[in-house]
Amino acid sequence: MRSRSWWFLASLLALAGCGSVSGLKSEAGGDARIVDYRQVEVLDFTASGGEKFPDAAKQAEYDKSLLEARGKFADKIAEAITATGSFEQVSRQALPQGALRVTGDITRYDEGNIAARGLTGFAGRTHFVAVVVITDAATGQQLARIDVDRKSWPLPIGASASMLQTTNFFMEGAAKKVADELLALRQRGGGK
Repeated sequence: MRSRSWWFLASLLALAGCGSVSGLKSEAGGDARIVDYRQVEVLDFTASGGEKFPDAAKQAEYDKSLLEARGKFADKIAEAITATGSFEQVSRQALPQGALRVTGDITRYDEGNIAARGLTGFAGRTHFVAVVVITDAATGQQLARIDVDRKSWPLPIGASASMLQTTNFFMEGAAKKVADELLALRQRGGGK
């Protein structure tokens, strides 16, 4: 029974992967302002951390994947915020007035190589690094940010679980963290 518990704990650690998603880092007065918003717009992310490949076909494939990730991460954040029910409206389009804007920049995106990761646990690691920025949509004033820095598990012990650690997996976890942080802030501030 003891070895089964150890294996379960090791599996959970492997699924978590390496890296982190920070808590909400507020600018001065940002917390107080965030609780006052009733609607949120989540816009596509930019991507300043793209990779360069000498092979044109590989570059085109990577660029397409990164472009999709910019919208996919925003979609996941919007879905996660909607699921909390903490805002009256969550939109993937710019809203006309009085909205909180969630967007940001993907600074590293590497889908890795699942086959290599499955064999060794070391090679072909997945990376997803982004900055989520929360601003007043009308003024552009930054109210808070969340830093995302996730990578697949580097050890052979986590090789099989490491195969599940995809950029999609990391985006889902980060999106949930963003939504949970906003919900907790609104609950502390009494906003709804």
